[in-house]
Amino acid sequence: KDMVDRGGRLWRTGEWKNTPVPAEPPAEPDPSAAVGFPKAVDAVATLPAARKRTPREVLRGILLRGVKSDGTVDITEKGSEVRFVFQSRPGEGPQPPRDPEGRPNRPYCGKQVVKVKPEGLQEEEDETKYSCSSKGFEPLPEPRCGPKEVWAHAVANNIPKDKSAQLEYYRAKAGPAWRFRIPGTRHRFSLYGDCEREIKGLDEVGSVP
Repeated sequence: KDMVDRGGRLWRTGEWKNTPVPAEPPAEPDPSAAVGFPKAVDAVATLPAARKRTPREVLRGILLRGVKSDGTVDITEKGSEVRFVFQSRPGEGPQPPRDPEGRPNRPYCGKQVVKVKPEGLQEEEDETKYSCSSKGFEPLPEPRCGPKEVWAHAVANNIPKDKSAQLEYYRAKAGPAWRFRIPGTRHRFSLYGDCEREIKGLDEVGSVP
């Protein structure tokens, strides 16, 4: 929240010094950048390569579909997805065009998604006009555990391994968290970011932007 307040103050007082940088178009997909590509993609191990695909420095979430019980994703399977979401601090990173007097209409945080596609790791078009969250802005740290550990917790709680899961790494009210669910079933839970304990109720509220 402090970042948003500071960004708003800088905008109101006209103290923005940086010249807006236009967004670059997506580069060609890189099949060698995703760890385990294409049949056993390791999302957390691929995160450093995903960061290199975008100028936006703040990790806001990871969304995974088709996660097997070993924690990997077969990106060739229908419905599978490996998505990393990045933003910038208020007023930083690629920005939309300014008004004729050179001032931004308001500070933007923007958003860029980097995905593991069947062709390889690739960023999507940058959304320069994506607003900063009114609920505050706190970057996600590097994951302390990953889908393999989340699935291990599921198995320890007698969740069957025969169906793939959807996972989110996101900022919950309680802090960094992993959300696990198997679509079409009642199997779901959220773990604190260290994968050591479950969080419930209001503590687990949150989502990937």
